Amino acid sequence: MRKGFTSGSAAAAAARAHARFQMGHGPVTHVSITLPDKSTMELPVECHPHGAMVIKDAGDDPDITHGAAFWAQVELCEHDPAIHIVGGEGVGVVTRPGLQIPVGEAAINPVPRAMIEANVRGEIGTDRGATVTIRVPEGRRLAERTFNPRLGIEGGISIIGTTGIVEPMSLQALVEAIRCEIDVQLAEGHPITLVPGKIGEKHLQAQRPAAQTILVSNAFGEALEYLRHRGVRQLTIAGHPGKLAKLAMGFYNTHSSASPQAQDFVAHVLGLIGTYNTVEEICQAHHEAFDPLATRIAEQVVKDWGFARVEVLLFDMPGALLSESIGGCTPFIRPT
Repeated sequence: MRKGFTSGSAAAAAARAHARFQMGHGPVTHVSITLPDKSTMELPVECHPHGAMVIKDAGDDPDITHGAAFWAQVELCEHDPAIHIVGGEGVGVVTRPGLQIPVGEAAINPVPRAMIEANVRGEIGTDRGATVTIRVPEGRRLAERTFNPRLGIEGGISIIGTTGIVEPMSLQALVEAIRCEIDVQLAEGHPITLVPGKIGEKHLQAQRPAAQTILVSNAFGEALEYLRHRGVRQLTIAGHPGKLAKLAMGFYNTHSSASPQAQDFVAHVLGLIGTYNTVEEICQAHHEAFDPLATRIAEQVVKDWGFARVEVLLFDMPGALLSESIGGCTPFIRPT
């Protein structure tokens, strides 16, 4: 699969190209940037007096910023040797604590900031400074399809990347977003609640309107591992039993390609006789019978991951609460 380059690399390349232009070297069509590991990568650029632009190429990764234009404008300063990096149109602003960037600053992560500074410095030298403005005209629209609104990053996308290169692995991008959301929830003191997706979130918040949730998709293993790493002792897991039963089966990647269907297991745990096509069919026929499954899920997660207390809520597809159960051996502080 074809690799691409990160939004941080796109911003650094645009900034380097415009810094070179501002130093009087004329517009360029390609620029070589230095990556965090000190290797280099050449990217195509479009350079103008008012700024330089790079089109993001994410390779074969399903990155929502693929094809977006990343602009940089460099203004030289002879009296201040520092390089100041600011966000313009389409670059989000951090509004909640717990991320790598302080509240109130542009959502340009530390590694991209260092890349931008190093590459601009490579053009302007050490005797002068500059203000570098990064903008992404489509950023506000694209951000609606990211985790940014949930993370408290408003007004646009984040400029991210740790290596400068995009590996075609969408799971890794999801895991990084989950970890960021966990960090934010912990920084704000919220109880941790994991849900597979929007349906589980909607059903839970109908029961507990103030609940703050973390969407993990199928990456329960990665989420639970990071929670353990952060020292979390108790959590809530909510969703449909067809998905969450797989946790009791020992499958923490709940994607259908990595785990079996759960209807036979659910029927066995509930002591049912007969054949069922789906877990939802069981939900509708035996909605009062799910306490043993919720308990089994909670106890299995406690056993496998070492948490002190795990609460599990199960909902059917229309949103009816089938069961809530707690596993573990210490008092549970119930989320509001």
